Amino acid sequence: DAAPGARRARRDARAKMRWAENSTSTVARLARSPHTLTMLACGAVALAVATHAFANDAKDARWTTEDGIRRGATGALGAYLAYGALQGPATHMTRPHAAVWKVVHAAFTMYLLALIVLLFQTPADAQKMLKFFWDDLGTPLPTRSYGGDCRVYTPGHRSGSFGIVYETLFDEFTVAHVLGWFGKAVAIRDWGLLWAYSIAFELCELTFEHWQPNFNECWWDMWVWDVMICNLLGICAGMWLVKFMRGKFHDWSGKKASSRSAAAKEPPRSPVRGALKTVLTSLTPASVDYYTWRPTGSPSRFLKCAFLVFCGLVFDLNLFFMKFVLHVPPSHNFCLYRLGLWFAMSNIAIREYYVFIETPDVGEAKLGPNAWLALAVLIVEFLVVVKNGRGKFTAPWPRHVVIAWIVAVTTTAAYLISWQRKLNAAAERERDAELSPLEGSTRESKARAPARKSSSKKERAPNARSARPTRQSA
Repeated sequence: DAAPGARRARRDARAKMRWAENSTSTVARLARSPHTLTMLACGAVALAVATHAFANDAKDARWTTEDGIRRGATGALGAYLAYGALQGPATHMTRPHAAVWKVVHAAFTMYLLALIVLLFQTPADAQKMLKFFWDDLGTPLPTRSYGGDCRVYTPGHRSGSFGIVYETLFDEFTVAHVLGWFGKAVAIRDWGLLWAYSIAFELCELTFEHWQPNFNECWWDMWVWDVMICNLLGICAGMWLVKFMRGKFHDWSGKKASSRSAAAKEPPRSPVRGALKTVLTSLTPASVDYYTWRPTGSPSRFLKCAFLVFCGLVFDLNLFFMKFVLHVPPSHNFCLYRLGLWFAMSNIAIREYYVFIETPDVGEAKLGPNAWLALAVLIVEFLVVVKNGRGKFTAPWPRHVVIAWIVAVTTTAAYLISWQRKLNAAAERERDAELSPLEGSTRESKARAPARKSSSKKERAPNARSARPTRQSA
Protein backbone atom coordinates (compact mmCIF):
# COMPACT_ATOMS: atom_id res chain seq x y z
CA ASP A 1 0.00 0.00 0.00
CA ALA A 2 2.91 2.35 0.65
CA ALA A 3 4.18 2.08 -2.93
CA PRO A 4 0.84 2.99 -4.62
CA GLY A 5 0.39 5.86 -2.14
CA ALA A 6 3.82 7.23 -2.91
CA ARG A 7 3.18 6.95 -6.65
CA ARG A 8 -0.15 8.72 -6.22
CA ALA A 9 1.51 11.51 -4.23
CA ARG A 10 4.21 11.96 -6.86
CA ARG A 11 1.56 11.99 -9.60
CA ASP A 12 -0.44 14.64 -7.76
CA ALA A 13 2.70 16.71 -7.19
CA ARG A 14 3.58 16.57 -10.90
CA ALA A 15 0.04 17.57 -11.80
CA LYS A 16 0.20 20.57 -9.46
CA MET A 17 3.58 21.61 -10.89
CA ARG A 18 2.24 21.38 -14.45
CA TRP A 19 -0.79 23.42 -13.48
CA ALA A 20 1.35 26.03 -11.79
CA GLU A 21 3.69 26.20 -14.78
CA ASN A 22 0.76 26.55 -17.18
CA SER A 23 -0.76 29.29 -15.01
CA THR A 24 2.55 31.18 -14.94
CA SER A 25 3.01 30.89 -18.68
CA THR A 26 -0.59 32.02 -19.18
CA VAL A 27 0.01 35.16 -17.11
CA ALA A 28 3.22 35.90 -19.00
CA ARG A 29 1.52 35.30 -22.35
CA LEU A 30 -1.37 37.59 -21.44
CA ALA A 31 1.06 40.29 -20.30
CA ARG A 32 3.16 40.11 -23.48
CA SER A 33 0.37 39.83 -26.08
CA PRO A 34 -0.55 43.13 -27.78
CA HIS A 35 -4.38 43.06 -27.22
CA THR A 36 -4.88 45.57 -30.04
CA LEU A 37 -8.56 44.83 -30.71
CA THR A 38 -9.41 44.58 -27.01
CA MET A 39 -7.74 47.91 -26.27
CA LEU A 40 -9.47 49.48 -29.27
CA ALA A 41 -12.87 48.42 -27.94
CA CYS A 42 -12.05 49.60 -24.42
CA GLY A 43 -10.77 52.92 -25.74
CA ALA A 44 -13.92 53.47 -27.80
CA VAL A 45 -16.12 52.83 -24.76
CA ALA A 46 -14.01 55.12 -22.56
CA LEU A 47 -14.08 57.87 -25.20
CA ALA A 48 -17.86 57.62 -25.56
CA VAL A 49 -18.35 57.86 -21.80
CA ALA A 50 -15.87 60.73 -21.31
CA THR A 51 -17.34 62.82 -24.14
CA HIS A 52 -21.03 62.08 -23.31
CA ALA A 53 -21.50 60.94 -26.89
CA PHE A 54 -24.83 59.24 -26.18
CA ALA A 55 -26.08 61.64 -23.50
CA ASN A 56 -28.29 64.69 -23.80
CA ASP A 57 -26.99 68.22 -24.07
CA ALA A 58 -27.76 68.98 -20.43
CA LYS A 59 -24.61 67.24 -19.24
CA ASP A 60 -22.45 69.25 -21.64
CA ALA A 61 -23.97 72.56 -20.55
CA ARG A 62 -22.00 72.59 -17.31
CA TRP A 63 -18.71 72.78 -19.20
CA THR A 64 -17.44 76.10 -20.50
CA THR A 65 -15.69 76.54 -23.82
CA GLU A 66 -12.32 76.74 -22.10
CA ASP A 67 -13.05 73.56 -20.16
CA GLY A 68 -14.02 71.81 -23.36
CA ILE A 69 -10.77 72.80 -25.03
CA ARG A 70 -8.74 71.61 -22.06
CA ARG A 71 -10.62 68.31 -21.88
CA GLY A 72 -10.27 67.91 -25.65
CA ALA A 73 -6.52 68.45 -25.49
CA THR A 74 -6.23 65.96 -22.64
CA GLY A 75 -8.33 63.44 -24.57
CA ALA A 76 -6.23 63.89 -27.70
CA LEU A 77 -3.09 63.31 -25.66
CA GLY A 78 -4.55 60.16 -24.12
CA ALA A 79 -5.69 58.85 -27.49
CA TYR A 80 -2.27 59.37 -29.03
CA LEU A 81 -0.57 57.71 -26.07
CA ALA A 82 -2.89 54.71 -26.48
CA TYR A 83 -2.07 54.58 -30.18
CA GLY A 84 1.65 54.78 -29.39
CA ALA A 85 1.38 51.95 -26.88
CA LEU A 86 -0.29 49.69 -29.43
CA GLN A 87 1.26 50.72 -32.74
CA GLY A 88 4.34 52.78 -31.84
CA PRO A 89 7.87 51.97 -33.01
CA ALA A 90 9.76 49.30 -31.09
CA THR A 91 12.77 50.29 -28.99
CA HIS A 92 15.76 48.51 -27.47
CA MET A 93 13.84 48.23 -24.19
CA THR A 94 11.23 45.56 -23.40
CA ARG A 95 11.09 45.75 -19.61
CA PRO A 96 8.77 46.16 -17.76
CA HIS A 97 6.79 46.04 -21.01
CA ALA A 98 7.54 47.17 -24.54
CA ALA A 99 4.39 49.31 -24.48
CA VAL A 100 5.84 51.45 -21.67
CA TRP A 101 8.70 52.65 -23.86
CA LYS A 102 6.34 53.12 -26.80
CA VAL A 103 4.24 55.39 -24.59
CA VAL A 104 7.38 57.33 -23.69
CA HIS A 105 8.12 57.83 -27.38
CA ALA A 106 4.53 58.96 -28.04
CA ALA A 107 4.55 61.36 -25.06
CA PHE A 108 7.85 62.85 -26.21
CA THR A 109 6.42 63.30 -29.70
CA MET A 110 3.46 65.19 -28.24
CA TYR A 111 5.87 67.32 -26.24
CA LEU A 112 7.73 68.18 -29.44
CA LEU A 113 4.48 69.15 -31.17
CA ALA A 114 3.42 71.29 -28.20
CA LEU A 115 6.77 73.09 -28.30
CA ILE A 116 6.34 73.76 -32.00
CA VAL A 117 2.86 75.21 -31.38
CA LEU A 118 4.35 77.38 -28.63
CA LEU A 119 7.15 78.45 -30.97
CA PHE A 120 4.64 79.81 -33.51
CA GLN A 121 3.17 82.18 -30.91
CA THR A 122 4.39 85.60 -29.96
CA PRO A 123 5.97 85.85 -26.50
CA ALA A 124 2.80 87.43 -25.12
CA ASP A 125 0.54 84.80 -26.70
CA ALA A 126 2.85 82.05 -25.43
CA GLN A 127 2.31 83.33 -21.90
CA LYS A 128 -1.46 83.37 -22.49
CA MET A 129 -1.39 79.82 -23.83
CA LEU A 130 0.47 78.50 -20.81
CA LYS A 131 -1.85 80.40 -18.49
CA PHE A 132 -4.82 78.88 -20.31
CA PHE A 133 -3.75 75.39 -19.25
CA TRP A 134 -2.20 76.40 -15.89
CA ASP A 135 -3.73 79.33 -14.06
CA ASP A 136 -0.70 79.78 -11.80
CA LEU A 137 1.65 80.64 -14.69
CA GLY A 138 2.30 83.91 -16.44
CA THR A 139 3.68 85.82 -13.45
CA PRO A 140 7.34 86.95 -13.48
CA LEU A 141 9.41 84.99 -11.01
CA PRO A 142 11.53 86.53 -8.25
CA THR A 143 15.24 86.10 -8.86
CA ARG A 144 17.56 84.65 -6.27
CA SER A 145 21.32 84.92 -6.17
CA TYR A 146 23.29 82.46 -4.08
CA GLY A 147 26.59 84.33 -4.35
CA GLY A 148 25.69 87.63 -2.73
CA ASP A 149 27.40 86.81 0.54
CA CYS A 150 29.97 83.99 0.54
CA ARG A 151 31.00 84.20 4.17
CA VAL A 152 31.04 80.86 5.95
CA TYR A 153 30.90 82.17 9.53
CA THR A 154 28.19 84.79 10.07
CA PRO A 155 27.55 85.59 13.76
CA GLY A 156 24.09 86.97 14.42
CA HIS A 157 22.49 85.45 11.36
CA ARG A 158 18.83 84.46 11.69
CA SER A 159 19.70 80.80 10.99
CA GLY A 160 22.77 80.65 13.23
CA SER A 161 26.45 81.37 12.98
CA PHE A 162 26.63 79.29 9.78
CA GLY A 163 23.27 80.47 8.54
CA ILE A 164 24.32 81.32 4.99
CA VAL A 165 25.85 77.89 4.52
CA TYR A 166 22.80 76.21 6.05
CA GLU A 167 20.26 78.09 3.91
CA THR A 168 22.29 77.54 0.75
CA LEU A 169 22.98 73.86 1.18
CA PHE A 170 19.75 72.59 2.65
CA ASP A 171 17.21 74.16 0.32
CA GLU A 172 14.51 72.40 -1.70
CA PHE A 173 16.80 71.82 -4.69
CA THR A 174 19.41 69.66 -2.97
CA VAL A 175 17.43 66.43 -3.28
CA ALA A 176 16.52 67.25 -6.88
CA HIS A 177 20.21 67.87 -7.56
CA VAL A 178 21.24 64.44 -6.27
CA LEU A 179 18.37 62.67 -8.05
CA GLY A 180 19.22 64.43 -11.29
CA TRP A 181 22.79 63.15 -11.29
CA PHE A 182 21.55 59.73 -10.26
CA GLY A 183 19.44 59.63 -13.41
CA LYS A 184 22.31 60.89 -15.56
CA ALA A 185 24.60 58.17 -14.17
CA VAL A 186 22.03 55.48 -14.97
CA ALA A 187 21.70 56.80 -18.53
CA ILE A 188 25.38 57.50 -19.38
CA ARG A 189 27.11 54.80 -17.24
CA ASP A 190 30.67 56.08 -17.56
CA TRP A 191 32.69 57.74 -14.81
CA GLY A 192 34.85 59.84 -17.11
CA LEU A 193 31.99 61.33 -19.11
CA LEU A 194 29.97 61.96 -15.96
CA TRP A 195 32.80 63.89 -14.31
CA ALA A 196 33.44 65.85 -17.49
CA TYR A 197 29.71 66.60 -17.65
CA SER A 198 29.66 67.69 -14.01
CA ILE A 199 32.60 70.07 -14.31
CA ALA A 200 31.42 71.42 -17.66
CA PHE A 201 28.05 72.38 -16.19
CA GLU A 202 29.70 74.38 -13.42
CA LEU A 203 31.73 76.16 -16.10
CA CYS A 204 28.48 76.90 -17.92
CA GLU A 205 27.09 78.42 -14.74
CA LEU A 206 30.14 80.70 -14.59
CA THR A 207 29.60 81.53 -18.26
CA PHE A 208 25.93 82.53 -18.00
CA GLU A 209 25.76 83.96 -14.50
CA HIS A 210 25.46 87.48 -15.94
CA TRP A 211 22.13 86.40 -17.49
CA GLN A 212 20.90 83.94 -14.86
CA PRO A 213 21.09 85.17 -11.25
CA ASN A 214 20.54 81.59 -10.06
CA PHE A 215 23.94 80.67 -11.52
CA ASN A 216 25.71 83.17 -9.28
CA GLU A 217 27.02 80.87 -6.54
CA CYS A 218 29.78 80.92 -3.97
CA TRP A 219 32.92 78.93 -4.62
CA TRP A 220 32.20 76.49 -1.81
CA ASP A 221 28.64 76.02 -3.06
CA MET A 222 29.74 75.37 -6.63
CA TRP A 223 32.84 73.23 -6.30
CA VAL A 224 32.52 71.64 -2.86
CA TRP A 225 28.82 71.14 -2.31
CA ASP A 226 27.65 70.70 -5.90
CA VAL A 227 30.56 68.87 -7.52
CA MET A 228 32.26 67.02 -4.66
CA ILE A 229 29.18 66.11 -2.62
CA CYS A 230 25.84 66.26 -4.49
CA ASN A 231 27.13 65.25 -7.91
CA LEU A 232 29.43 62.62 -6.45
CA LEU A 233 26.65 61.15 -4.32
CA GLY A 234 24.23 60.95 -7.26
CA ILE A 235 26.85 59.53 -9.62
CA CYS A 236 27.98 56.90 -7.08
CA ALA A 237 24.38 55.84 -6.42
CA GLY A 238 23.61 55.58 -10.14
CA MET A 239 26.78 53.66 -10.97
CA TRP A 240 26.21 51.36 -8.01
CA LEU A 241 22.73 50.59 -9.35
CA VAL A 242 24.17 49.89 -12.79
CA LYS A 243 26.77 47.57 -11.28
CA PHE A 244 24.20 45.84 -9.08
CA MET A 245 21.73 45.26 -11.91
CA ARG A 246 24.53 44.14 -14.21
CA GLY A 247 25.61 41.58 -11.65
CA LYS A 248 22.11 40.30 -10.93
CA PHE A 249 20.66 40.28 -14.43
CA HIS A 250 21.92 39.81 -17.94
CA ASP A 251 19.94 41.85 -20.45
CA TRP A 252 18.48 45.31 -19.88
CA SER A 253 16.43 45.06 -23.08
CA GLY A 254 14.84 41.81 -21.88
CA LYS A 255 15.77 39.86 -24.99
CA LYS A 256 17.44 37.11 -22.96
CA ALA A 257 14.45 36.67 -20.71
CA SER A 258 13.09 33.84 -22.84
CA SER A 259 16.38 31.92 -22.71
CA ARG A 260 16.68 32.46 -18.97
CA SER A 261 13.12 31.29 -18.36
CA ALA A 262 13.70 28.26 -20.56
CA ALA A 263 16.78 27.39 -18.53
CA ALA A 264 14.92 27.48 -15.24
CA LYS A 265 15.58 24.35 -13.30
CA GLU A 266 12.35 23.99 -11.42
CA PRO A 267 8.88 25.41 -12.16
CA PRO A 268 7.04 27.22 -9.38
CA ARG A 269 5.07 25.00 -7.06
CA SER A 270 2.28 27.51 -6.44
CA PRO A 271 0.34 29.19 -9.28
CA VAL A 272 -0.14 32.36 -7.24
CA ARG A 273 3.53 32.53 -6.35
CA GLY A 274 4.53 31.80 -9.94
CA ALA A 275 2.25 34.49 -11.34
CA LEU A 276 3.47 37.00 -8.75
CA LYS A 277 7.08 36.14 -9.51
CA THR A 278 6.45 36.60 -13.23
CA VAL A 279 4.91 40.03 -12.70
CA LEU A 280 7.67 41.21 -10.34
CA THR A 281 10.38 39.90 -12.67
CA SER A 282 8.87 41.78 -15.59
CA LEU A 283 9.05 45.02 -13.59
CA THR A 284 12.83 44.77 -13.20
CA PRO A 285 15.38 45.19 -15.99
CA ALA A 286 16.88 41.93 -17.12
CA SER A 287 20.37 43.40 -17.34
CA VAL A 288 22.32 46.64 -17.40
CA ASP A 289 25.32 46.84 -19.71
CA TYR A 290 28.22 49.23 -19.34
CA TYR A 291 28.89 51.65 -22.19
CA THR A 292 32.48 51.71 -23.43
CA TRP A 293 32.59 55.26 -24.78
CA ARG A 294 36.42 55.43 -25.20
CA PRO A 295 36.73 59.23 -25.61
CA THR A 296 40.53 58.89 -25.84
CA GLY A 297 40.41 56.32 -28.63
CA SER A 298 40.66 58.79 -31.50
CA PRO A 299 39.82 62.42 -32.28
CA SER A 300 36.56 61.43 -33.95
CA ARG A 301 35.60 59.33 -30.94
CA PHE A 302 36.45 62.24 -28.65
CA LEU A 303 34.16 64.53 -30.64
CA LYS A 304 31.33 61.99 -30.54
CA CYS A 305 31.59 61.70 -26.76
CA ALA A 306 31.92 65.48 -26.42
CA PHE A 307 28.73 65.84 -28.46
CA LEU A 308 26.89 63.69 -25.91
CA VAL A 309 28.12 65.91 -23.07
CA PHE A 310 27.19 68.99 -25.09
CA CYS A 311 23.63 67.69 -25.54
CA GLY A 312 23.41 67.11 -21.79
CA LEU A 313 24.53 70.67 -21.12
CA VAL A 314 21.94 72.02 -23.57
CA PHE A 315 19.28 69.96 -21.78
CA ASP A 316 20.20 71.49 -18.42
CA LEU A 317 20.53 75.04 -19.72
CA ASN A 318 17.23 74.81 -21.59
CA LEU A 319 15.48 74.03 -18.32
CA PHE A 320 16.84 77.07 -16.53
CA PHE A 321 16.29 79.46 -19.40
CA MET A 322 12.79 78.16 -20.21
CA LYS A 323 11.79 78.68 -16.60
CA PHE A 324 13.14 82.21 -16.83
CA VAL A 325 11.58 83.31 -20.12
CA LEU A 326 8.23 81.50 -19.68
CA HIS A 327 7.88 82.39 -15.97
CA VAL A 328 7.56 78.79 -14.77
CA PRO A 329 8.36 78.12 -11.08
CA PRO A 330 10.93 75.37 -10.46
CA SER A 331 8.43 73.27 -8.49
CA HIS A 332 5.69 73.51 -11.13
CA ASN A 333 4.23 70.38 -12.74
CA PHE A 334 5.53 71.53 -16.12
CA CYS A 335 9.13 71.14 -14.90
CA LEU A 336 8.37 67.83 -13.22
CA TYR A 337 6.69 66.40 -16.34
CA ARG A 338 9.59 67.55 -18.49
CA LEU A 339 12.19 65.98 -16.22
CA GLY A 340 10.24 62.72 -16.06
CA LEU A 341 9.90 62.57 -19.84
CA TRP A 342 13.57 63.35 -20.36
CA PHE A 343 14.69 60.76 -17.84
CA ALA A 344 12.68 58.04 -19.56
CA MET A 345 13.69 59.15 -23.05
CA SER A 346 17.38 59.62 -22.24
CA ASN A 347 17.82 55.92 -21.47
CA ILE A 348 16.51 54.95 -24.90
CA ALA A 349 18.11 57.84 -26.80
CA ILE A 350 21.59 57.37 -25.32
CA ARG A 351 21.40 53.65 -26.01
CA GLU A 352 20.54 54.34 -29.66
CA TYR A 353 23.28 56.96 -29.93
CA TYR A 354 25.79 54.48 -28.51
CA VAL A 355 24.73 51.87 -31.07
CA PHE A 356 25.02 54.56 -33.77
CA ILE A 357 28.63 55.48 -32.96
CA GLU A 358 29.59 51.83 -32.45
CA THR A 359 28.51 50.87 -35.99
CA PRO A 360 31.75 50.06 -37.90
CA ASP A 361 30.46 51.13 -41.32
CA VAL A 362 29.68 54.84 -41.21
CA GLY A 363 27.68 54.61 -44.42
CA GLU A 364 25.30 52.08 -42.91
CA ALA A 365 24.98 53.81 -39.50
CA LYS A 366 21.54 55.26 -38.83
CA LEU A 367 20.51 57.27 -35.80
CA GLY A 368 17.60 55.66 -33.96
CA PRO A 369 14.17 57.34 -33.87
CA ASN A 370 14.32 58.12 -30.16
CA ALA A 371 17.78 59.69 -30.36
CA TRP A 372 16.64 61.73 -33.35
CA LEU A 373 13.53 62.82 -31.45
CA ALA A 374 15.60 63.86 -28.44
CA LEU A 375 17.85 66.03 -30.62
CA ALA A 376 14.80 67.60 -32.26
CA VAL A 377 13.32 68.49 -28.86
CA LEU A 378 16.61 70.05 -27.74
CA ILE A 379 16.68 72.24 -30.84
CA VAL A 380 13.05 73.35 -30.51
CA GLU A 381 13.50 74.10 -26.79
CA PHE A 382 16.48 76.27 -27.67
CA LEU A 383 14.43 78.12 -30.30
CA VAL A 384 11.64 78.70 -27.76
CA VAL A 385 14.17 80.22 -25.38
CA VAL A 386 15.65 82.44 -28.10
CA LYS A 387 12.26 83.72 -29.31
CA ASN A 388 10.72 84.31 -25.88
CA GLY A 389 13.93 85.73 -24.44
CA ARG A 390 14.16 88.74 -26.75
CA GLY A 391 15.18 91.80 -24.77
CA LYS A 392 15.73 89.80 -21.54
CA PHE A 393 19.43 89.04 -22.01
CA THR A 394 20.94 92.45 -22.57
CA ALA A 395 23.93 92.22 -20.25
CA PRO A 396 27.18 92.10 -22.26
CA TRP A 397 29.44 89.09 -22.15
CA PRO A 398 32.26 89.45 -19.61
CA ARG A 399 35.60 89.81 -21.33
CA HIS A 400 37.30 87.11 -19.26
CA VAL A 401 34.57 84.61 -20.18
CA VAL A 402 34.96 85.25 -23.91
CA ILE A 403 38.76 85.02 -23.74
CA ALA A 404 38.63 81.83 -21.67
CA TRP A 405 36.30 80.07 -24.12
CA ILE A 406 38.31 81.22 -27.15
CA VAL A 407 41.49 79.85 -25.61
CA ALA A 408 39.80 76.59 -24.61
CA VAL A 409 38.24 75.98 -28.04
CA THR A 410 41.41 76.94 -29.91
CA THR A 411 43.62 74.75 -27.73
CA THR A 412 41.28 71.79 -28.03
CA ALA A 413 41.04 72.15 -31.81
CA ALA A 414 44.82 72.41 -32.17
CA TYR A 415 45.34 69.36 -29.98
CA LEU A 416 42.80 67.32 -31.95
CA ILE A 417 44.40 68.31 -35.26
CA SER A 418 47.87 67.40 -33.97
CA TRP A 419 46.51 64.13 -32.61
CA GLN A 420 44.92 63.23 -35.94
CA ARG A 421 48.10 64.07 -37.87
CA LYS A 422 50.12 61.78 -35.59
CA LEU A 423 47.61 58.98 -36.17
CA ASN A 424 47.78 59.52 -39.93
CA ALA A 425 51.61 59.44 -39.85
CA ALA A 426 51.58 56.25 -37.79
CA ALA A 427 49.14 54.66 -40.21
CA GLU A 428 51.37 55.60 -43.17
CA ARG A 429 54.42 54.08 -41.46
CA GLU A 430 52.53 50.86 -40.83
CA ARG A 431 51.38 50.79 -44.44
CA ASP A 432 54.93 51.34 -45.68
CA ALA A 433 56.20 48.60 -43.37
CA GLU A 434 53.67 46.21 -44.81
CA LEU A 435 54.47 47.16 -48.40
CA SER A 436 58.30 47.11 -48.09
CA PRO A 437 58.65 43.28 -48.10
CA LEU A 438 56.37 43.10 -51.11
CA GLU A 439 58.38 45.75 -52.96
CA GLY A 440 61.64 43.92 -52.12
CA SER A 441 60.33 40.65 -53.48
CA THR A 442 59.08 42.46 -56.60
CA ARG A 443 62.54 43.99 -57.23
CA GLU A 444 64.23 40.60 -56.75
CA SER A 445 61.86 38.97 -59.22
CA LYS A 446 62.53 41.74 -61.75
CA ALA A 447 66.30 41.30 -61.27
CA ARG A 448 66.03 37.56 -61.86
CA ALA A 449 64.02 38.02 -65.06
CA PRO A 450 66.91 39.51 -67.24
CA ALA A 451 69.30 36.84 -66.00
CA ARG A 452 66.88 34.14 -67.11
CA LYS A 453 66.48 35.79 -70.52
CA SER A 454 70.28 36.03 -71.10
CA SER A 455 70.83 32.44 -70.06
CA SER A 456 68.09 31.26 -72.38
CA LYS A 457 69.64 33.18 -75.30
CA LYS A 458 73.06 31.60 -74.62
CA GLU A 459 71.49 28.19 -74.58
CA ARG A 460 69.64 28.79 -77.86
CA ALA A 461 72.76 30.15 -79.69
CA PRO A 462 74.93 26.90 -79.69
CA ASN A 463 71.98 24.84 -80.67
CA ALA A 464 71.40 27.04 -83.70
CA ARG A 465 75.05 26.83 -84.87
CA SER A 466 75.11 23.09 -84.45
CA ALA A 467 71.97 22.77 -86.47
CA ARG A 468 73.30 24.61 -89.56
CA PRO A 469 75.95 22.02 -90.66
CA THR A 470 73.36 19.34 -90.46
CA ARG A 471 71.05 21.18 -92.86
CA GLN A 472 74.01 21.99 -95.26
CA SER A 473 75.12 18.38 -95.36
CA ALA A 474 71.57 17.31 -95.99
